[in-house]
Amino acid sequence: MALSTETKVGLFTLSGLFVFALAIIVLGDFQFHGTYPLYVYFDNALGLPEKGPVKVAGVEVGQVERIELVNQRARVKVRVRKNISVHQGTKAQVVSTGFIGSKYLEMTLGDPTAPILSAGDSFEGTPTFTFDEVMGKLGAFLKDDPAQGAAADNLRLTIANFRKVSQTLADSLGNQRAELTEIVQNIRDLSAHAKYVAADLREITGERKEDIKMALAKFRSISERLDQITERVQKGDGLLGRLVNDPELGKNLDQTMVNVNKATTDIKSFTGRIAAINVYWDYRQRFDMEDGSWHPDAGITVVPRPGKYYYLGGNNLGEREDRTVEGNDVERKNRVTAVMGYDFGPVTLYGGVLRSRGGGGVKIRPLPASSGWNRRVELEAEAYDFGRDEAYQGYTFDKPVYNAGARVKVIEPWLWLGGQVEDIAVRRNLNLNANVMFRDEDFAFLLAFIGLAR
Repeated sequence: MALSTETKVGLFTLSGLFVFALAIIVLGDFQFHGTYPLYVYFDNALGLPEKGPVKVAGVEVGQVERIELVNQRARVKVRVRKNISVHQGTKAQVVSTGFIGSKYLEMTLGDPTAPILSAGDSFEGTPTFTFDEVMGKLGAFLKDDPAQGAAADNLRLTIANFRKVSQTLADSLGNQRAELTEIVQNIRDLSAHAKYVAADLREITGERKEDIKMALAKFRSISERLDQITERVQKGDGLLGRLVNDPELGKNLDQTMVNVNKATTDIKSFTGRIAAINVYWDYRQRFDMEDGSWHPDAGITVVPRPGKYYYLGGNNLGEREDRTVEGNDVERKNRVTAVMGYDFGPVTLYGGVLRSRGGGGVKIRPLPASSGWNRRVELEAEAYDFGRDEAYQGYTFDKPVYNAGARVKVIEPWLWLGGQVEDIAVRRNLNLNANVMFRDEDFAFLLAFIGLAR
């Protein structure tokens, strides 16, 4: 039986999609392995992302599937490849790839002589000493003490007392200069007399006379250095001289502590934001069931921190054609979408430019957060082009564009399939779509590096 033209086109398109998906898998180095689940409990899993890698000795052996709160502790569900045997006594810790790198879960395989953990077993994670804990302990140290008073006030009082002591020492050195000079002179005289004593002892020392000469020479050198040090202190040279004579040193030290505290706060905020950056490439093919035509979309999603994202991409990419001619694509070619979105629990709101027109939309995740499919099923609705007023190919387009649909992530983490009814107010044409997304860690690192350079 001969195939119709529509059937041939459909088969050719499906073949092209299969080849494209296969190319994505090969070029993106996607691997499919059988896995089994394990559970790791942490008092604090701060910074560990869902879908992050699980590594042993720096080699990726699995993936973080879900992080949830169980009995006031973080329970991390990981999936480990079946060819990796994890024994009792294994340890796990949240670590980072570098100063601004993303975090992942590092594991050991435990004692090889111990029993092997089975699917669904759990073990305790090793706590990580975070930067926030360091700052918390420093804050507790600087916290006001009801018995001793404010730490900052005590520090200022200590510096003021030290300044008074140093000033008193300087005054004492000035008042006792004559006495110090006399002491030094006496030491010189003693050194001179020591020469005569050494000469007299020469006859009675015997074998130790050379040692006595050396000791006297060292004593003379010490006396001369002491004289030099005393003179430099009086002139204000060196650190001790400035400490004794410079009343502004305390003020400078206080300002230095303020600057260090501010720099620490800035570094904490900056490094936290850089480590959270994620970048995803997004490619979508939409098949219009009414027109029998394909609409390719491509773009990039940047997630600077959890709960917020930016998307920039193009819609219905291809060679431009006259939309008023019967049989041509009704949807505009080469449109631009640039939106910003925020998560509010199971609801995500976004707005900006949709297909080169102002508008916005909402995404809803209807399944409960405890479900493993919570982030894999989405309902979506959007509206844009509120001032539309035109007519062609038998349609009168005088109402805004309203789209609504749903999609499901069928292959974690990169392939979505779904359907959408577009232009509900006028055409109500059904679109089936396939959406491929994959994470680009190199581009995310580049964005972080650019932010650091600025």
